[in-house]
Order: sequence, then C-alpha cells, then structure tokens
Amino acid sequence: MGRPSNAKQRRQQIIRALYDCLAIKGHEKVTIKGIAAQAGLPPGVIHYYFSSKDEIVSQLAEAIVDKYSTLLNRKVNEAIGIAGKIESLIDLMIEFIFNRALNRVFYNLIQMAFERTELQIVMKKLLTNYRETVAEVFKEAGAGVQSPFLGAALVAITEGLSVQLMVDPDAFKEKDIRQLISKAVRDRLN
Repeated sequence: MGRPSNAKQRRQQIIRALYDCLAIKGHEKVTIKGIAAQAGLPPGVIHYYFSSKDEIVSQLAEAIVDKYSTLLNRKVNEAIGIAGKIESLIDLMIEFIFNRALNRVFYNLIQMAFERTELQIVMKKLLTNYRETVAEVFKEAGAGVQSPFLGAALVAITEGLSVQLMVDPDAFKEKDIRQLISKAVRDRLN
C-alpha cells in the first residue's frame, strides 16, 4: 500500500506562494525560485507540479475566481434576504476596496492578462461574474432594466477607488468612500 498523495496540497501551497509573491513584489520580479522560496520548497519541486510559471499563474487566477466569486455570491445571497441588502453590498464592495494584498494580486493578474490569452479568459470570467452578481442586487432592489449598468458602474467605482488607494493609500478615508458609494447607489435607485 502506497503513501497517500499530497499533490493537491502541494499545488495549493505553490499557488498560495505565488499569491504572496505577487502581493509583495509584483509579477515582474516573481521567479520560480522566488515562488519556491516563499513556499519553503526547493525550486525543482515546482516543476514537478507545474510545467511553467504561466501554469501557476493560470491556476492562481482560477483559484481567485472561485474564492471571490463564491464569497461575493454568498454575501449577495445573504444581502438579498434582508432589508438592508444595498448596505450589505456596499459593505462588501468597501471590503474589496481596502484589501490591499488582493488588489495588488488582482491588478498584477490584469496586467499579465494583456499578454496571456488563457489568463485573459479567466479574468474576463471573473469580471463578468462580478458585474452580474452586483447587478442582481440592484435588480432585487427594484432597479429593473438599469440593473446591469448599475452593477457595472459600481464595480467600476470600486475598482477605480482601489487603484487610487494602491497608488496613494492616504487619498481617502473609509467613511468618505462609504458615503460616496452609498450616495451614488441611492441616487440611481431613486
């Protein structure tokens, strides 16, 4: 009887290490050797589980799509069931805005997607789900045919503020962002 395989856990360890490297350094400085060091593994082990850095990047993008799409869908479903669904959505969007590690990784993946068709497909899937899920909250709030536009607009506002805070972390306070988003959402619903 052989030993149980730990391939799935090892692959996840390597993917997590890439996430950490992107959050710390950015994709231009990430190497297989750096990913291995972050994972606490010898560099040759990486090639046993992945054929290239691009394969790890694609798997990371898929993992982010799965994780954050699931989180977003769960939060939205919780919000739909309560009277303050718009407030819950705003809270979630603000949580995304202030998650600097996720934002840095997300924008590194966007930048890499310009050069990698496979990654572009994954990122398109992520953004489509993001817009559609947010639009569903607007639909439930009675926005009707404007729901897709409002979902896309709120995603654009959120991502635009995220970029600004990455470049200038002191540009906005959380309460100011909450007021801005809340006003923009409520103005469109009224």
